[in-house]
Order: sequence, then C-alpha cells, then structure tokens
Amino acid sequence: MNGENEFGYRARQILNQGLDVLDLGVAGRLHQARQAALNSQRVPVRGLRLAGIGGDVEFAFLSNARSLLAVMALTVGATGAYYWNAFEQVQEYEEIDSALLVDELPPSAYLDRGFHAWLEHASDSSSQ
Repeated sequence: MNGENEFGYRARQILNQGLDVLDLGVAGRLHQARQAALNSQRVPVRGLRLAGIGGDVEFAFLSNARSLLAVMALTVGATGAYYWNAFEQVQEYEEIDSALLVDELPPSAYLDRGFHAWLEHASDSSSQ
C-alpha cells in the first residue's frame, strides 16, 4: 500500500505542476466535466428509505450473511452430533437389553444383593 500512496503523491505533484500553464477555459471545462462525472456516479444503497420517516433501515441479515451462515452451520453440526450420540447410546442400551433377555437368569436376579457376591465368588473360583 505504501507504494500505491507514493505513486499517487508523485502523480498529483506532476499534475499540479501543469496547472499553472493551463488556459482558464480549459480549466473551467475540466472542472465541469469532473462535476458531471461525480454527479453521475452511482451511490451504493445502504438501506431502505422509509417514506415519511426518513431514516435508514438496514437489513442486518444481509450485511452479516457470513456470520449468520457460520452460526447456522455450527448449529446444524452441534445438533447432528447430539443426535448421533443419542443414536449410539440407544444402540448400547439395545445391546444390554438383548443380553438380559437372552440370559437364563431373570432380570430380578440382577437386583438381588447376594447376586454380586455370587458373581465375585464364581469369578474367583473360575480363575484358579
């Protein structure tokens, strides 16, 4: 950017040097042409002009479209991850339920306090 600024400064200096030798008629026509060009230049619309109110209403969702898109993508990703995790958890519960139903013991046996002691005793005897 510094090179661009320097170039603009030098160009302005050279053009200003030639200003002293310009005829007043030519300078007047150049000034009129510049004003006409500035008047015909399009001004970007920044908002909606309301009749009677005179204020500008800006559409925030248009000016912040990138942010809105990023938030939407993050929301979709987080929701997808939540449902994926819930689906995996349901599959784990399904496997546990299937194992309980296929097993020879009734489900009430797993709730018995002596069952845990029997499991420890059975695992100790099988490991010896």
